[in-house]
Amino acid sequence: MRISTVMPSDHGGAHRWVVFGVIATVYFLVYFHRVSISVIAQELLETFAASATSLGLMSSMYFYLYAVEQPLVGYLADSLGPRRVIGLWSLLAAAGCFIFAVAPSIVWASVGRALIGLGVGGVYVPAMKAFSQWFRKQEFSFITGLLMAIGNLGAVVATTPLAWLSGALGWRLSFAAIGTVTLLLVAATLTLIRDAPTIRETGARPLPQTGGRPRGPTRRILSSVHFWVFSATFFGIYGTFLTFQGLWATPYLMVSLGIDTLEASRITMLIPIGFIVGAPFFGWLADRVFTQRILIFNGLLALETLVWIGLTFGTAALGQTGLMVLMVMMGGGIGGFIAVLWSLMREVTPPAVFGYASGLLNPAPFLGVAVFQVWTGAILDRFDRVGAAYPPEAYREAFLVCLLATAACLLLSIALRKRIFPA
Repeated sequence: MRISTVMPSDHGGAHRWVVFGVIATVYFLVYFHRVSISVIAQELLETFAASATSLGLMSSMYFYLYAVEQPLVGYLADSLGPRRVIGLWSLLAAAGCFIFAVAPSIVWASVGRALIGLGVGGVYVPAMKAFSQWFRKQEFSFITGLLMAIGNLGAVVATTPLAWLSGALGWRLSFAAIGTVTLLLVAATLTLIRDAPTIRETGARPLPQTGGRPRGPTRRILSSVHFWVFSATFFGIYGTFLTFQGLWATPYLMVSLGIDTLEASRITMLIPIGFIVGAPFFGWLADRVFTQRILIFNGLLALETLVWIGLTFGTAALGQTGLMVLMVMMGGGIGGFIAVLWSLMREVTPPAVFGYASGLLNPAPFLGVAVFQVWTGAILDRFDRVGAAYPPEAYREAFLVCLLATAACLLLSIALRKRIFPA
């Protein structure tokens, strides 16, 4: 007989906020690590005498490991409980930080980065599981949005504050310090929070199983046009977005505007700020203003396409002020895109299989990041460097790939709109 959780009542009122606070603090570091390489990219190129391709591969290791483990993490969150998964996986992330900090070569840095990705990949899905145990259904959307906002504060800290810390201590000591903080959070997770109580389920029929995995829902989900359109757009839009924010944004702005790392990081900090504002705002528009969410979804795809047109062809004309506007637009657009995409996914997915469908969809964006970071790095390596910097035309050619991928996602969604969401 299957074990299920009790939906919380007033019995867990105080402790549920302890659960949220600790997990949200851990999730802060998840977003921090996603984009932290961008600020120290130039230093890493110099330290390891590395190429852009090898740096892109090193950075992408986070996303490969993160993506492939999502089904396993979901299964373990059910069987072991969120507390143990988040705590033990965060311990792996701490080990990755320390290995990265002392890495003698780009290979060892890649090992550290892979362990970080593996570790932080065990946070989001167990967090959703924990919040579903401790918070009521009518509170869930707010709690999820609050978690995303806190996560993006981590992305803010991974810009100017990390640049300042790296300048003061060096990137190695900075990551050793982050590893130490992660160890403290492991201790907090394992000692301060608990999993919700459980009861044996009665009257509910479990999904048909084969080797521990639902059999029927897999066929139903993978045969859905909705699923593949959402997967393709998530792959392309988030993959290109985080390739820029998490890897090339800072060195691109330094070369294009002739500014230093600290100043460039201040500009890239506008991306997560835009995200924090855009996610709830466009989510509100999708719920309250637009009768069809697919319309605002396609509008956000068009917005991201315009941003990439500006980054690819308009750098000289836009100047610093124009690029700052683009950073806000990019962050706000991607925040809205993610919020609306999950709303659309829930709209077309039967409630009984929504969690499992989410687990199948969630690897797509991180595989996209892994692919585009290596691809754009290979393009940059076709150009000669000036010191450790690539020329503006190198970024123009790399960003053209991102522009074409984003435009393809827009065209795909527009072309299949009638089939996906008939009026």
